[in-house]
Amino acid sequence: MLPAALLPSPPGRLLASIPLRCHAPTQQPSTAAAAAARGLLLGGARSPVVKRVPDGGGWLLWHQSGPRVALSTSMDGLRWSAPVSPDPLLPTEDWWAFDTASVRPSDVLLISGPAASSRRFPSSAVYWLYYTGSTDERFGSPFPDADVPALPGLAISQDGRHWARIEGDHHTGALFSVAEDGEEPRGWETRCIVAPKVVMHADGDLRMYYHSFDETSQRPAIGLARSRDGIRWKKTGKVLEAGRAGSFDECGVRHGHVVRDRAAGRYVMVFEGVDADGRVSIGMAVSEDGLKDWRRSSEIPVLCPSDDDDGWDGAGVGSPCLVQMDGAYDWRLYYMGVGRDGEASIGMAHSEGQALLKFEKCDAILM
Repeated sequence: MLPAALLPSPPGRLLASIPLRCHAPTQQPSTAAAAAARGLLLGGARSPVVKRVPDGGGWLLWHQSGPRVALSTSMDGLRWSAPVSPDPLLPTEDWWAFDTASVRPSDVLLISGPAASSRRFPSSAVYWLYYTGSTDERFGSPFPDADVPALPGLAISQDGRHWARIEGDHHTGALFSVAEDGEEPRGWETRCIVAPKVVMHADGDLRMYYHSFDETSQRPAIGLARSRDGIRWKKTGKVLEAGRAGSFDECGVRHGHVVRDRAAGRYVMVFEGVDADGRVSIGMAVSEDGLKDWRRSSEIPVLCPSDDDDGWDGAGVGSPCLVQMDGAYDWRLYYMGVGRDGEASIGMAHSEGQALLKFEKCDAILM
């Protein structure tokens, strides 16, 4: 169950049982308001990191709120509490650090069971938060510019709410930095290391997927780093780059979230794709081993911004977080949507089916 400090407020009307329904592609919404709000779960929030607590213990949602990390809780992953107080993670006051202006959650590992007793992990903490920190206030925006400096960090916790930073090898406290003199190729990842998403492939084999801006192609791309203990990382290079001309991701890919598919035994990546007009959609790629030969599942996005002028996610969808449910081909896609007014919120789309070629936004107006 959720730790007592993280339990939502008494259920009440909003937490009553509501079946999950998703519109079929041909079904029309009953009202304009329902169409504009389809998929919306939590307003005024960005960059969702969603985890199910084992053994039916509920759901946790870390997200970015302004320059800080906030946390909401849920019993079903649909209806979320107000953020707990105080905020779990704030920018540091250490002037020399990499995260003085803004912190954004990227991924959380739940270290339990055999993994918790592994000698490779130097701490018995249950929650490992990988986040992105920046010294530039612009990083607090929903889709910050590619040249905003940012680096990856780590914090650990016993309850998912109270965090202690772990200093990495870089002099700013970051886990690692951009390419520096002497590293090859020099043109890749010279501006930032953003959105560290971590997969525990096996004991002693952790894989971090992140994105940076490639000076050579002038487009963001997704790279990979590997670690034995989750703290010291070795970069191995790019794994996914911009798509072909005219595609939804021809101007770059970023925010890649990787999940190991229990049914197919392969790896699935959802990612942001930027087209020639700057429009941001969510695409999908697959790989047999998660290391190389990533191939797009489709030449079209699996989730697009709303066509509704008043839609909460009409200006772009991104920061995807993929969750495989109990059914082998039952998935939820949590994501950030941005309206035409620049306001960011978190929503959810749902898919059932082995192909995973498209997600439908949840039609229940929950908040």
